[in-house]
Amino acid sequence: MTRPLRWLLMAGHVPGSTRGGGIVRYTVELARALHRRPDVELHLLADRAAVDGLTDLVGSRDRVHVLPALPGPALPAYERTALGARLRGRYDVVQGVKHLLPRGLGRTHGVLTVHDMLLMDRPQDFGAAKRTLLQLPYAGSIRGADTLVCVSEATRSRLTAFDPRTAARSTAVPLATSPTLLTSAPVPVPGLAGRPFALVVGDTQPRKNLPTIITAWRRVVTQRPDAVLVQVGPPPWGEESYGPDFEPLVAAGRLQQLQGIDDGTLRWLYENAAVVLAPSLAEGFGLPAAEALDLGTPLITSTDAALVEVSGDRALHLPAEDVAAWAAAVLDQLGRPRTGRTAPPSPRTWDDVAAGTVDAVRRGQAGRTPST
Repeated sequence: MTRPLRWLLMAGHVPGSTRGGGIVRYTVELARALHRRPDVELHLLADRAAVDGLTDLVGSRDRVHVLPALPGPALPAYERTALGARLRGRYDVVQGVKHLLPRGLGRTHGVLTVHDMLLMDRPQDFGAAKRTLLQLPYAGSIRGADTLVCVSEATRSRLTAFDPRTAARSTAVPLATSPTLLTSAPVPVPGLAGRPFALVVGDTQPRKNLPTIITAWRRVVTQRPDAVLVQVGPPPWGEESYGPDFEPLVAAGRLQQLQGIDDGTLRWLYENAAVVLAPSLAEGFGLPAAEALDLGTPLITSTDAALVEVSGDRALHLPAEDVAAWAAAVLDQLGRPRTGRTAPPSPRTWDDVAAGTVDAVRRGQAGRTPST
């Protein structure tokens, strides 16, 4: 019998609570699924303050390895330039999940998860410090990885356009909805129960294209003054973009922002929204679109390639900046009954994601060209 792969997942960005944005959730759910596999012996590389919280992900404190205490700006440089010598030969696989993969890993198989190519395609969305610290190291990590796991075919296309040499080393492994979201008891939001609302899930960066939806919402409420637009996301970071109609709609009670909510609240919002809106200009995958579909909620997305890939013919796709089209489509959904929604009988799971990731690594180790 082949021994399990000794696999190190770089999780220094994951807090002890194991809660956070998209890359944190990816890391946590992938860790849980890899740990369930008998062919993987999973280890985590973690921040010292998060060790206790992350031990449950791997079942043993001995499998959580601590990063040195370094100032924030120094950590990416350490992970990229010095960490490889420490890890080389100790693991079969080292996987970077947030832009960076140590160089100098030798025969250890280096895996990099490519969530998107926004650092290259939309550098204006990131602060100068992040661009300086990550843009070139990210490009170097892409060049040096033995296997590149892309979260969608759309992201893989962007990756191979950036560097055609990655085609033979890259594969698409689509994401899945968090099981805690699917199983949490719904928690109603005071003031929204019984009121028609549309839901937007994500941060407030310019690429999320909130100004189009907010301007469309100004038109919506002229015909449906009882309706509310609900925007859910993390606390603001980086550049924000709302457009000129944001403050008047908030002041009138027709737009609400919710930050840092738990999975039960998010599930209730999905299940009670008249429609979920995903107007992004650029996505790597588009997890809110998958979440909406898995919970049976009507969905409208932009024509971004990743969002179209995730939702297919189960959603309406509109040009990202066509305000009139978005307003008309939302009004149509607000006029429909909420009953009779059905979620897929067996949505994609994180065990599927882990299986695709392990298969990509096995192919890479064998020197075969990954399939797409």
